[in-house]
Amino acid sequence: MRYPSVFFFYLSTLSYLVTFVLYLLHAVLKNSSHPVSLADKGREPRLGIVASGAAGSLSSIDWGRWATRSLIVSLVFSTLGVLFRSIELGNASQWVKAFFLPLSTTYETLTFFSWLIPLVYLWVERKFGVKQIGVFVTGAAFVMLSVAASPSFAPSAPTGVPASLQSYWLTTHVLFMVIGIAFFTSGFGATLVYLWRRYQKKLFLLFGALLGVIGGIIFGVIPLFATLQPLKMAASVALLIALGAGFGWLLLFVHRREHQPVSWEYLENIEEIVYRCNAIGFPFYAIGGLVFGGIWAEQAWSRYWGWDPKETAMLVTAVVYAVYLHARLTWGNRDPGWRGGLVGWLSVLGYFAVLYAWIGINYFVASLHSFV
Repeated sequence: MRYPSVFFFYLSTLSYLVTFVLYLLHAVLKNSSHPVSLADKGREPRLGIVASGAAGSLSSIDWGRWATRSLIVSLVFSTLGVLFRSIELGNASQWVKAFFLPLSTTYETLTFFSWLIPLVYLWVERKFGVKQIGVFVTGAAFVMLSVAASPSFAPSAPTGVPASLQSYWLTTHVLFMVIGIAFFTSGFGATLVYLWRRYQKKLFLLFGALLGVIGGIIFGVIPLFATLQPLKMAASVALLIALGAGFGWLLLFVHRREHQPVSWEYLENIEEIVYRCNAIGFPFYAIGGLVFGGIWAEQAWSRYWGWDPKETAMLVTAVVYAVYLHARLTWGNRDPGWRGGLVGWLSVLGYFAVLYAWIGINYFVASLHSFV
């Protein structure tokens, strides 16, 4: 094989798939009648899927422990892949060798994320003792590596960084942002666990409505606003308000019509994970993007801010998470029922914005950052 990193990323892809299955078995088969409170450290809530029949014998196996062990093995393979990739990039560019940055292309970003996100999640799992989030995190890592294996989507051949972009601020800017996104990913996984426990079947209705709103913004609001014609810009703002108000009404309706509301004390541990992951990720993402990114942009393009599509999408993402943190610390502290059920949807919206700013801009919008 020409590049050793590709071999280790292939091994980690298979390992992440096995780990995903183990976490899924843990979530499904290790059923408990009640979720756990923050005081019950070391235990965790279940998805509420009851195992019966032949599954009874399988439920006696500690799938969570095996999943954690498999995750550690996956991280070892992924770490070796990142290290070898850095060496390969160093052979292609002396600047990369000096600054140790396997993050200059889509392939490197995907493979680096597949290492960093599970690593951050492992810390979350050890701190809070909740393993259901691992289903989402390891599944995401497997998908990232699978996409990175496609030469047409993410070529793996090492390339040098353009001379105009060679700056240590590039290293600092990108590293801070990916650390923030890694924490956002664990927070989003915890949000999914929380919302599933709270809304159950209604969750599919709410997610469908939210995707409809996001689709309306991408295909309706943004094209109208981009025309810079006053009437169309006003129409786009009105459409945005209507879409947001419609989803807000539906969310409030479902929230108030819960026939069997889940006791808050049993979900506090999961909500605390959401809050802490987002609270840690926010300063990394905002400072790395708005401050360090601006300094690097001034060196590369002679301006700190130029309303480039990726810059704008990153700013919107930071604002959404800032609103989430504000809402959680104000409304959430006054009414625990709002903390995870309603405020938590801001965390979902923020992560969708992260995905759009990171991946969507690269492939669907012309941008100075499309080379990433």
